[in-house]
Amino acid sequence: MKTIFERKTRLTVAAVLTLTAASSVAVWANDELERALMESPNAPTVSSTTSLLPSPTADVESVARIGSNAGAAGVFEKEGRIVVPNASVIIPKGEGYEALISANGQGLLVELGLCELDESGAPVVGEDGTTKRRPLLRGLQVRKGDVLGKQKDAELIEQKIVAEQELLVAEKEAAKELEVEVAVAAAQVAQASYKRADSLNKTMPGSISPEETQEKYYEYVRSMKAIDKAKFDLEVNQEKVKVAKARVNAADVAIEDRKLVAPIDGIIDDVMKNEGEWLREGDEILKIVRYDKVQINAAIPADRYAPETIADKKVVVEVKRPGGQPQKLEGKVVYVRQTVESGHYYFYADVANQMNKAGYWLLNPGALVTVEICVDEPAVAPNASAPTAPASAPESALTGSL
Repeated sequence: MKTIFERKTRLTVAAVLTLTAASSVAVWANDELERALMESPNAPTVSSTTSLLPSPTADVESVARIGSNAGAAGVFEKEGRIVVPNASVIIPKGEGYEALISANGQGLLVELGLCELDESGAPVVGEDGTTKRRPLLRGLQVRKGDVLGKQKDAELIEQKIVAEQELLVAEKEAAKELEVEVAVAAAQVAQASYKRADSLNKTMPGSISPEETQEKYYEYVRSMKAIDKAKFDLEVNQEKVKVAKARVNAADVAIEDRKLVAPIDGIIDDVMKNEGEWLREGDEILKIVRYDKVQINAAIPADRYAPETIADKKVVVEVKRPGGQPQKLEGKVVYVRQTVESGHYYFYADVANQMNKAGYWLLNPGALVTVEICVDEPAVAPNASAPTAPASAPESALTGSL
């Protein structure tokens, strides 16, 4: 029994030693991997590749930066150009190329559709008395200022009616100059009465008592103050007119805010709500996007290039589409971040987008492309931008379906 026990003990100890050795090897390998990544952060390892995969909730900007960092390791020079593979295509921010329409206040979404307008710009009314509207399908072309629907505004309309009635009353009060005229006339009578009493006392001393004369004088002073009060009341009524007009205007603004108006030219990219839904303030309803100009987001190694090396330089973007030949589009670098992130400078380039024969844009936000920075050519003027593509495409090419 002792021999068997000793054998089991020896086997257990051997197993523990084996596991300990394996753990030490794994820790050593992990340390070596981390050290290698610190020395060359863009080395193509399994761990680094996995860490570059974006999460499903990552935003476009994060995905763009991840793609740029992944491709920055492959940056090389060719014929006087810096070639950056795997650059990301994004929608320009702050330039009116993307708009999100949200609910401006709480209420029911009573209409959702593109209002049809006649030649004069007035809404076309159908036989049932309602405005004719086209369904808002994804891909539908819209113009800036198009009314795409509205929230319930019946209460606001009633408030406007009340404000208009208050304005009417205020305008009538402001037009009442009669009180001023009456006060002036009363002051003239009081003045004449006082002067007559004072004159009699001078020609016939004692004909009118001093008390009565003093009383007539005070009546004259009071009537003069009444004129000032009547004028002040008239000015107040005129100011009330301004307040009433402001309330009417505020009601108009509130009613207009309940309308869903396209802030830019573009196409309907997404519809998040349906007609008849109850909305809270800030609920997202529609998303409109323009694709005629896009931006390229990429990175260059900070230890090899300075920001001024590529600032305002011309770029050539190569697009490879499945089943087609690579195509090239031109643009310019519009901004280089001067903050070093992960050993790289991130930059943005504006590029005029183009459509293929099938009516689809060549550069699609979220796609990866190769960009060549023409450092051997003179910089483009700082106030010049990339060539402007047509503001819109034929509606037949853009109109889609849900």
